[in-house]
This record gives sequence, C-alpha cells and structure tokens, in this order.
Amino acid sequence: MKLGYSGKKIISLMKVKKEGDAKGKGQKSLRPKTQVVAITSGKGGVGKTNIVANLGFSISQLGKRVLIFDADLGLGNLDIMLGITPRYNLSHVIAGKKRMADITLDGPGNLKILPAASGIQELTELKEEQRGRILDEFSLLTHSIDVLLIDTASGISSNVVYFSNAADEIVVVVSPEPTSITDAYALMKVLSLRYSRRKFKLLINLVR
Repeated sequence: MKLGYSGKKIISLMKVKKEGDAKGKGQKSLRPKTQVVAITSGKGGVGKTNIVANLGFSISQLGKRVLIFDADLGLGNLDIMLGITPRYNLSHVIAGKKRMADITLDGPGNLKILPAASGIQELTELKEEQRGRILDEFSLLTHSIDVLLIDTASGISSNVVYFSNAADEIVVVVSPEPTSITDAYALMKVLSLRYSRRKFKLLINLVR
C-alpha cells in the first residue's frame, strides 16, 4: 500500500508510541488500554476514508496492531478502497449470525478491517441497544489490538454522533470550502452540546 501524505502528517496529531519506547530494558508493564480514535466529518467528499486507510497503515508500520472499523454502516466502502472482498460484514453481527472476530479481515500492512455493509438502509438507523451491542463486541477484541480507528459516516446522524463520542480522540476532517467548514462546525457543536466534548483535532484536507 502506498503511504500518502495524509497518513504521514496525521500521525503527528496522535500520541502513538513506537515499539521500544517504554522506559527501562526488560521492564514489565500492564498492557495499556486500546487507543480509540474516531475520524469523522460534517460533509462527505473530503477524503476521510482515504485518510483513515493511510493513517492505519502508518501506525501499523510503528509495530502497532491496528483495527479499522468502517462505521459508515449503510454505505461502507473501506473494503473497496483496500481491494478486499468480505464474505461477511457488520450486518451479520447485528443480526446475531456472526461475532466480530468472524468478520474481521486482514488488510495491507498488518491491518485488521471490520467491514460495514453497503446498500442496507436499516443499518443507518440503528437502535441504541444495537449500537451498544457493537461496542460490547469490541470489548472482546481489545486484548489483541493497540489502536482502533473508527471511520464514521459524514454528517450528524445518530450513528455518527454515537460512534464519535465512543472514541478517546475525535479527528474532524474538513476541506477549505464554506460548506465543509460549516458542516464540520455543526458536527462539533452537536458533540459539544449533547456529550460535552470539548477537544477536537481538525485536519484540513484537499488543500491546493
């Protein structure tokens, strides 16, 4: 996979340590909890999924075990971008037919991918208990991953806001266009008012 500009630059926004950075040789330590980062946007077409793919690949090159969750549940296309053809996807987990571990795929650069479905409208309107079940399933995977990247859909739907708020860090991707800036502000405003989120990392993409 070719490492793009976005992957090289955005990694500097995150506090991701390289292997061997721990103090003291042979020092024993408890395994740190999985770092969860949501990459989201107010408007589509800003290159968000491309950034997620490059970011995941970049972090995996630091020796970290990375899982990318395609949280654009009804119109997921991360698998297409990475050239992967999933047999099962998140719709099978929600239906109770598969577990998260069953649908996880190997991607480039030692990435792990959790594919979303495409063209299933019902997944864009999940109930609270269904979204909670997805997060519960992740708890069974955290022992085997260091970084979880959540590639949300764009906009301010309940799914976008829910999965963004579930992350430790929120990266908002925006392009230098009035509509993109306005929609990014609206997304951050909703997360701030509803969930009291105060810290966001803004990534400006598609700058000419």
